[in-house]
Amino acid sequence: MSFQHKVFKLNLLSAGVIAAIICPTSVSYAQETEVTEEVVIYGIRSATKNAIDTKRSAASVVDAISATDIGKLPDATIADSLQRVPGIQITRTGGEGTGVNIRGNTNVTTTLNGEQMLAAGSITTVSPNFADVPSTMVSGIEVFKSAEAKNVVSGLAGTINLKTNRPFLLDNGFTAVGKIEAVQGALGKETDGNYSGFLGYNNDDKFGASLNISHGSAYLADYWNGSQGGNPGRWSGWRNMASEATGYVVDDVDVNGDGDTNDAFYTFEGHQAANRFIDRERTGVNGSAQYKINDAFELTGDVFYTKLDEHIYMQAFVAEQSWQSIIGWATPDEGATKAYPNIVHRNGEVITLPGNLYTMQSALWQTRLVKTQNQTIATEKESLNTNLELSFDNGGAFTGKVRWIHGEAVDDLANSTVDSTLTDGSQINDRYRPAGGTETWANPWGYGSFNAMLPDGTVVPDTAIQVPIHIAYSGSKQHWTLPNVNLPITNADGSVTTVNEIFGSNLNRYSPKSSNLTGTYSNADLDIVRLDGSYEFDSALFNTVTSIDVGIRRGERNVEKDGWIGGLLRTNEYGDAFVARWKDTVSPAPVTGESYIEPISFTELNAMGMIKGISDFHGTSGIGKVYFIDPEAMDDPVAWHEKIYGPHILVPDATHVYDINDTTTSFYLQANLERELFGRPFKGNVGFRYVETEFTIEQSVAGSPASVDINGETYLLGPGMVASVGDSVTAINSYDEILPAINLSLDLNDDQVLRFAFTKTIGTHDTDSLGGGLNVNRTNSCNITRPNGGPVACANSGNQNGNPALLPNLQYNADISYEWYFNESSMVSVGLFWVQGLTKTENRRIMRDDIVDDDGEVRGYNPETGEFTGLVPIESVVSFNEKGDATNGLEIGYKQSLDFLPGFWSGFGVDANFTYSPGEGSDTDYYGKKSPGINNSEYQSNLALWYERDGIQARIAHNYRSKMYIGRTIQGEYQFAFYQKPTNYIDASISYEFIENMTVALQVTNLTQEHQELYNQWESNVDSAFYNERRTSLSFQVKY
Repeated sequence: MSFQHKVFKLNLLSAGVIAAIICPTSVSYAQETEVTEEVVIYGIRSATKNAIDTKRSAASVVDAISATDIGKLPDATIADSLQRVPGIQITRTGGEGTGVNIRGNTNVTTTLNGEQMLAAGSITTVSPNFADVPSTMVSGIEVFKSAEAKNVVSGLAGTINLKTNRPFLLDNGFTAVGKIEAVQGALGKETDGNYSGFLGYNNDDKFGASLNISHGSAYLADYWNGSQGGNPGRWSGWRNMASEATGYVVDDVDVNGDGDTNDAFYTFEGHQAANRFIDRERTGVNGSAQYKINDAFELTGDVFYTKLDEHIYMQAFVAEQSWQSIIGWATPDEGATKAYPNIVHRNGEVITLPGNLYTMQSALWQTRLVKTQNQTIATEKESLNTNLELSFDNGGAFTGKVRWIHGEAVDDLANSTVDSTLTDGSQINDRYRPAGGTETWANPWGYGSFNAMLPDGTVVPDTAIQVPIHIAYSGSKQHWTLPNVNLPITNADGSVTTVNEIFGSNLNRYSPKSSNLTGTYSNADLDIVRLDGSYEFDSALFNTVTSIDVGIRRGERNVEKDGWIGGLLRTNEYGDAFVARWKDTVSPAPVTGESYIEPISFTELNAMGMIKGISDFHGTSGIGKVYFIDPEAMDDPVAWHEKIYGPHILVPDATHVYDINDTTTSFYLQANLERELFGRPFKGNVGFRYVETEFTIEQSVAGSPASVDINGETYLLGPGMVASVGDSVTAINSYDEILPAINLSLDLNDDQVLRFAFTKTIGTHDTDSLGGGLNVNRTNSCNITRPNGGPVACANSGNQNGNPALLPNLQYNADISYEWYFNESSMVSVGLFWVQGLTKTENRRIMRDDIVDDDGEVRGYNPETGEFTGLVPIESVVSFNEKGDATNGLEIGYKQSLDFLPGFWSGFGVDANFTYSPGEGSDTDYYGKKSPGINNSEYQSNLALWYERDGIQARIAHNYRSKMYIGRTIQGEYQFAFYQKPTNYIDASISYEFIENMTVALQVTNLTQEHQELYNQWESNVDSAFYNERRTSLSFQVKY
């Protein structure tokens, strides 16, 4: 397997553009009905009518979103528009909607004009991510919750089909639209600009071409506070369960004064307050051309190109326990704890231990390390999808088409993290040990230590290990109180003096002690060939079957992921070359043990223009001006690390290096039905899909644990560097399935429809789950030292990320719905859905005896008990064919134009829906009860009030989502359900066509500046919170 940064094939883009201009297609989703040509009218009212028409005429359970104008969806992003659909729930990053699930299931397929697409945001995942797709490139969206047999590309939970403008859908002649937009965030300092243009030409449906170009930027506030070490919206921060018996500075401490020492306290490993912004620059190009060859043949070519450059800049002020053995480092304030039964999960059983588990919301934390953390995550995402289609329709009984799809996508990421300490290192015995020189503390300019205290305030003599910082959580905010008097400073001669200054206010106290550089290069390509045919009978077979659809499809997808670690090249005291992950002043060189990174002061970096001071921590109080390395100075993470530390090499990380080939062959047969039942029109379709899939999975195996060979040179493995790629193993995972599909509808009268659908669906896994390797977590709290006095990081847990033998996800889906269309722009729908999973995929803990510590020894350290068992728990993903718990839910939709009202009031309309989705997942919570499905909320509602009259269009929309389950948090034998609290988002917009075809618009998203608050098991047990901003845009559009 080659390890390289693949360059995107821009020559293919050129070929795709040429194909789009000289070839064309009426590319339509297999479920779409024949398009009736008409003059296109835009606006909220017409978009509502188009969505209703799509739902009414569909042969399956479908919801649709139509553009209110060329290049203008109803909401600011694709995902924000999708959340208005019943059953759709979204996740956000930086306040923008990005991820999507259907009925609580993230296994959703995204198609482009009816066929599979490669999206740069989801190369390795099955969950859609629309962050890289400008909303101006989409003319409409269809959400298919049930599939017809001929929909050979369908997700486990459903399918989201993005539709683009086609020249034959335009009026004859030229159509042109240009738009400029300025966007300002309430918390950011930048004004973002967005530009888009559309040009189309239709020559009487004989030849047509269109080109859509979009470019824009977004600088998004995403402030973050709470527990250190989490991943936004994915997993909780680090935590410990401190036992009164063994977890404190002395044993058997009665923390809460209840007369015993059998309680445990939920403590964070660290707290942080982060100034965080996401800078996105998007570019999109969509071209299409259509050519009517003759009365029978039509040719279509399309190209869809997206590019996203994203930088996440984080500056976090952190107080932490630093993985020391004294995990009971907090003295809770009076009345600031909550007691719960002390429940653990042991060998599959839920056991209640003596005493209670206490959570705390306000405490004095005896901090072992205080730092400012900088992080820059630089991402480049690029995708190209092309389509070439030849369709045949001579007006006879047979119609058909042949289609070729090609796609390529790249997702490259580099992550630089730098920890700059304010404490000197005496709190955790961090020493800089130069070769043949004098030892100093790791940060010789930092603050020294105070003696530790017991919870009752008693000072423990000769325990200078902490800095007292008070941190509390209340009112959805985080509150800090920093020390400011008698702060100890160790001088160069070893003497200790004290200073009176606000902790952190002096730039000269800081030193970038430790840094880390990692990344991934992900690439994928896709090729699809399919043949579709339909034969319409002169008279229905058995008075029922009006036509037969048949088709065959073959698709091949390749996904290559190359994870890497930035390795610093150094030589030890003996002259041996080594490569190290950690650029850390206390990390020892292999073999010889001396420190290889000299302490660096902020004074030096400030002279280089790299330091900035900030006090802007939205959602947090009590922190004044503190200092950071400017994260924008690390825009190119690799270049920055080489500038500061010297030459690096990118060492392949075997746990994240794999190559997967996915070949799928599909065949479908579908009978389309139409007759009368009880004197009323009855129609539908019945059929099946046959799907045969083969995965060829090449996983990497770690090589030598002592050295690595790169470019013909051999290097010893230094601190933090994992064994590089050695051999590879290839596994074959193949399966086939027959997937029935039934879709039926009965017209109860001219306005009312009753639908029924039943399908069996299939979905694959994230490629990381198939090809990923082993990741081991290690801690210094085991108190094992090397011969040179440096600490050994002991393995205490891990994850086996990939299992090539995973079975595909299978489930049954059934829908029954009632729809009442009481005028052309109004409807009510009520639907019930039922889902039965047929495959279970679970994370199971496996105790392994072959996991080594970072010195190569197997010890099996248990941080909860402090024992060395020889066994390390590894979370591994496994799957098996077994029915899961059946889930069901309710969806209600209501759309109405109030045009029957007089005068001014006739311009109003309402769009509302409600979803009840109580689905259960396979996880269990603290009490052993089943948790919901991941990213699922039990309740969701949308309410939009709109107005359109006399050139004015206005809309205000509210989205409510009940608590969302994110996943399970495991800490030793404890486990907690990880949730996001309920959210309410309000968006508003108004536009005015002041001159014909010239429109000015004002749009506000997140009007109330809603934030996202996360907690473990109990709402009071806050883990973290994210604060996004209100964003206001002003745009001008001209149309020809």
